[in-house]
Amino acid sequence: MTTGKSREMSVVAAGSAMYTRRVSVSTNEKFLEVVKLIRDNDVSFVNMEGHIGHPDAYPLKPYSFASYYAGEPWVAEEYKWTGFNLAALANNHASDWSPDSLYETQQLLDECGIVHAGTGKNLTAAREPGYLDTANGRVALISIDSSHEQGEFVQPSMASDPRGAVLGRPGVNVIRYNTYVDVDDASFADLKRIRKNLNLETFRGREADTDTSMFFNNGGNPGITFRLGAEPGFHSVPVEKDLEANLQWVRNAKQMADYVFVTHHTHANGDHKTGPYAEVPAEFVRTIAHAFIDAGADAFLGHGMHGKGIEFYKGKLILYDMGWFSWMVETLERYPADLYDEWNLGADALPADIVNARPAGGFGISSLWNDGVLYEFGLVDGRITRLKLHPITQGRENPMWQRGLPMIAKGEDAQRILTRHKEMSAAFGTKIEIRDDVGIVEVPG
Repeated sequence: MTTGKSREMSVVAAGSAMYTRRVSVSTNEKFLEVVKLIRDNDVSFVNMEGHIGHPDAYPLKPYSFASYYAGEPWVAEEYKWTGFNLAALANNHASDWSPDSLYETQQLLDECGIVHAGTGKNLTAAREPGYLDTANGRVALISIDSSHEQGEFVQPSMASDPRGAVLGRPGVNVIRYNTYVDVDDASFADLKRIRKNLNLETFRGREADTDTSMFFNNGGNPGITFRLGAEPGFHSVPVEKDLEANLQWVRNAKQMADYVFVTHHTHANGDHKTGPYAEVPAEFVRTIAHAFIDAGADAFLGHGMHGKGIEFYKGKLILYDMGWFSWMVETLERYPADLYDEWNLGADALPADIVNARPAGGFGISSLWNDGVLYEFGLVDGRITRLKLHPITQGRENPMWQRGLPMIAKGEDAQRILTRHKEMSAAFGTKIEIRDDVGIVEVPG
């Protein structure tokens, strides 16, 4: 390891991945191009979703649309074979199964040398950075989830610290957020009348009502706060104590590593008017990304919502959402009983019936579940020296058992993926030139 930061650290960052099959046996040339890219860098990052280990855990939380991801123990070695050495674990699938599965995932990654962060036996352990040493410097990773944590109320996936005689709860590092909906005078009055008629005013809210804001729920949490506003729309704000606790870890990591990466998982959108896959980040995501850069982070790596553009903030890199790298959930071998019930499948139904029953089985929701990008960049003395976008697809046209293998996109596929990223990033003043099916980003001097 170098003692100074005069040499370039090379990084490749991938989005979310769920391996369920052995990729090391593949001879697909476009996939092997992906593997070479990943292996040729000092730091190779991926958001690794879900539990890997032996299938004797119990399902911890109910799902309807989503999958309960569980990979076999050898999946860790497949990530290692691909070339990854740094993994985010804080996401909505980290706590699909019982706590022992969380520990087993960590152990399997440790055994094959993949540094990880974002989960732990309690909240402090989940917030601690992972540290990766390379020949060209040391990088710290802090991994955070905000996929279901709306409101100042603990969700099943969020870890907690011990207090007195009470043990801490295993889980993930979370930044919760609160949602506000701005409405006009007439809508505000209608909502206030509805709440009164339904006798919802008696339930304790997160905050007191005022003449311009009103907490609206049915006795459960988190609820939504409606506010009088000049322009109707959704707003999101991070929970300050969650954000500040993570900022403290960034400041600490900055003293212990050459570079600090913050990685963040969320399903929140930034513009509900344009549909379920809005091409702008949620408001609270932009808030925390800037806060982490201000605290000393060198890069913010987002995932969970199919791409959201690139911003350079104070010369530092923000990838608001990197999309999917590999989504192999169609070849999961087992599901809990309640997911079969959710899709009205009888006792004789089997895993392929789950895949075919839900809309995601054919990826009919959005082509974005198939598209992704590998982000390749360099760092010298805290500066981004270069950034390239390598588009990938996952073979949705193939049979179920072949889908999810990430392959370098060419031709029309590459142009489609890169043009979308070019347009999204332009909103942040970021310029991308498409050259030979690769996106070349103009890096600020």
